[in-house]
Amino acid sequence: MPQTSVKHSQQPPAPKLRPDHLAALADLARSEAGIRLTPEKIHFLQTRLARRVTASGSADFSQYIALLKRDKSERVRFTEALTVHTTSFFRENHQYRWLHEEGLPELSKRRSEITFWSAACSTGQEGYTALVVAENYRTAAPNAFRFRLIGTDISTVVIAAAKAAIYPPTDLETVSAKLRQKYFLRARDGSERHRIVPELRKMAEWRQANLVTGTGLAGITADVAFLRNVLIYFDAEIQATVIDRVVHHLRPGGYLLTGHSETGVRHRALTPVQPSIYQKTVQP
Repeated sequence: MPQTSVKHSQQPPAPKLRPDHLAALADLARSEAGIRLTPEKIHFLQTRLARRVTASGSADFSQYIALLKRDKSERVRFTEALTVHTTSFFRENHQYRWLHEEGLPELSKRRSEITFWSAACSTGQEGYTALVVAENYRTAAPNAFRFRLIGTDISTVVIAAAKAAIYPPTDLETVSAKLRQKYFLRARDGSERHRIVPELRKMAEWRQANLVTGTGLAGITADVAFLRNVLIYFDAEIQATVIDRVVHHLRPGGYLLTGHSETGVRHRALTPVQPSIYQKTVQP
């Protein structure tokens, strides 16, 4: 029997990012999302964007840059590709302890409804942790109050994940067995995944928003705003813009919580309470 040769199709080589592409991409990243890109990040960009270049139908980075300049939807995908979404339940747990022991007791004396805002919410663990802490405190609180969460992020992909509220077992390693039993349900498909209980899910609103341009932030007035591990991606000018915008959406007497490495936050309306925790000055 004659043998037939089988030709194996080869994957085309990944588009190559050249140093002369960097300036245009850096300008777009800054104008769209405030992200600071330096020449040292060329390998990061190559890794993050090569697949996006191919998926967009562009032959190379030069064509892709031209596409970005004329196509708004591709600019959204571009910023999503650049965004690193690292989060976990009870991350920087000292802030949640402060919230339970000091923040919520003080706020619940003044307000009957408390609004949390996870300003760069990623896949939702930060915001849901705030809801877990608030519900745990509310059940024994001397002052009756309601609470809700608004989560915003520039990425539509992570917003969808936050809405779904389904997490693998590795994500729950920082959640105590007691809290896991109270606030998480095993997935119906028999896997080890867990989902936030519906009582907490219904307290959360998720929306796409841009902290740099202010798009999507209309109507937000928060008592506690989480702005953690975001400012490190911006230069000083964009940092000041974002902080000012978040403080604008914070009620007088409300609190801003930043990342542990972002303790040098300065704003005329903010007073430090603890490292990485600030209170907005109460207006007379």
